[in-house]
Amino acid sequence: MVRKTTKQRNAELAKDGLQLRHYGLRFRMEPKKLQKEKIHKFAGCARFVFNFYLAEKIEVYKNTGETLHYGEFKKSFNALKDHPLFNWLKEPDKFVNECAMEQVDAAYDRFFKGQSKFPTFKSKHTSNQSFSTKETNGNIQLDIEKQTVQLPKIGKVKVKFSKKHRQTFQKDGFNGKIKSATVKYHSSGQYYVSLKIEEKVPLKEEGDWTSTPEDQIIGVDVGLSHFLIDSNGKKVENPRYLKENLVTLAKLQRKLKHKKIGSANYKKLQRKISKLHLHITNKRKDFLHKESRKLVNENQVIVLEDLHVKGLIKNKKLSRSIADVSWSMFKTFVSYKADWSNKKVILIDRFFASSKQCNGCKEKHILLSLSERVWICPHCGTEHDRDINAARNIKEEGIRMLRSLQIPV
Repeated sequence: MVRKTTKQRNAELAKDGLQLRHYGLRFRMEPKKLQKEKIHKFAGCARFVFNFYLAEKIEVYKNTGETLHYGEFKKSFNALKDHPLFNWLKEPDKFVNECAMEQVDAAYDRFFKGQSKFPTFKSKHTSNQSFSTKETNGNIQLDIEKQTVQLPKIGKVKVKFSKKHRQTFQKDGFNGKIKSATVKYHSSGQYYVSLKIEEKVPLKEEGDWTSTPEDQIIGVDVGLSHFLIDSNGKKVENPRYLKENLVTLAKLQRKLKHKKIGSANYKKLQRKISKLHLHITNKRKDFLHKESRKLVNENQVIVLEDLHVKGLIKNKKLSRSIADVSWSMFKTFVSYKADWSNKKVILIDRFFASSKQCNGCKEKHILLSLSERVWICPHCGTEHDRDINAARNIKEEGIRMLRSLQIPV
């Protein structure tokens, strides 16, 4: 039986005025001792399968110049599991091993499309250990009342619902279908489960954005001194969560240097460092979620720059600050929130001279340096705040693209 793609299913559902929507739900778990042992075992199996399949693909290509395909490897792998030395590979459900193989193929696809580097082997010493499994015959279930998640061969695990989760489930209930689950263990000692949900929602009709009033369109310039500057002149401070914790982080890492590797004190301090890193990450995500939600709620059309963050982060002097501010994650959050709220996001070209162009006379100040935060246009004499001027230029470029329908897909 040939599986239908999401595109094919959407085409069928469109007749009934419906479409598919996929999203994720992430919960922090509180597994029991035996459940923790199983999680670590299953993560080890997934890591072994991933590394084994990747090594075989590399070896086969070196010797024959051909690619080892998933189907061929799966047959030989099933025979390997019957060997007495590899019986432990049967402990997790079959989808754990299959998902690990699929991850290798997906990594190869991304590499050949130029989206990422060549896949590397997984290590058991990284901060995140994980495995994925698929739903079949109700083997993965979310119990809203008891706040538990049932996982194959692990059983019902207690999970923590956030305030937002509780409000959403009380209001709308849980109408989605679970497609898969990914369980993660973080080196800070915390366990998480991410559920991939598929839901049928009313078909969204694309509105006529060309006639959107200008006061409902906002241009946004992101930066380092300020996180966000909009075309209305509002500035949002950059919280610099990593920078404010660098001193504490450096002290802990210096202490770790003097501990015996593998000792109890070494592991204790290592966990403390992991917790601090996780705390920084969570604070940053919380800030980005709140700012992106506010931006989407208050505007119909949001205009952003399509920044090449991978290129910008190569600047050795600014790489840490750029990584800390997370522009790419912010753009992702704004994009999906706008899509769900039936709003529009326009990305202007990264080479558009938003900062150097005068918003008054439209002439470019070619000699403008990065350190000049306030500048006077040499052509018309207008004084500009660099960031506000850039945000207004971004908005005007977005309006021009909107009116001419030159919006990149």
